[in-house]
Amino acid sequence: MCVDANAGARAAARERAAQKDAIFAQQGLQFFNKETQLERTQNRNVIGLSRDQSDAYAGALAAQGKGRKQLENAARKYFRSQGTVNEGGRSRRFGKANLQGLLAAQSEVESVIDNVLRRNMAYAQEGAVRKFQAAQARGREDLGIPAAYGAPVMMPPTNRLGGALQIASSVASIYSGFGGQNIFGKNFGFGPQ
Repeated sequence: MCVDANAGARAAARERAAQKDAIFAQQGLQFFNKETQLERTQNRNVIGLSRDQSDAYAGALAAQGKGRKQLENAARKYFRSQGTVNEGGRSRRFGKANLQGLLAAQSEVESVIDNVLRRNMAYAQEGAVRKFQAAQARGREDLGIPAAYGAPVMMPPTNRLGGALQIASSVASIYSGFGGQNIFGKNFGFGPQ
């Protein structure tokens, strides 16, 4: 019969290894769940970017519509004023002020539309992209790092010689406890003959 002196230490090492495997598996599952959450977050971020861009475009189109409505009102006002005939002596200059008012309104509306569709739209697009990038970065940061197993648990070597020596030592101490007398019915060369 061989007895391993390190049997207890080996059993403890096996237990530590099993616990480490279980913790690693749990952390791996948590990381997998975070990866799934990141994918969902990224999909929501893409949808958010698309909505922000379409909202900016819809706002620009609404502003363009308002501007065109103002232009239409200015043109109506101008053409209504054209219907009246001035019988006075200013016929050469009649209606110039109204035409200039129409042209000024048209220029102002076109300037506003140009700003809304170009500069403001570019600002809105850039803002939406930055918001998207920040949300993506937060999602990746929340993911963290994957589970790492770390250093393996080292298994102590078997020590059968030590076990045999412990048994021999125990037997010798038991034998010496009896004063070296023949307890097995034979004298093995220890003590008096």
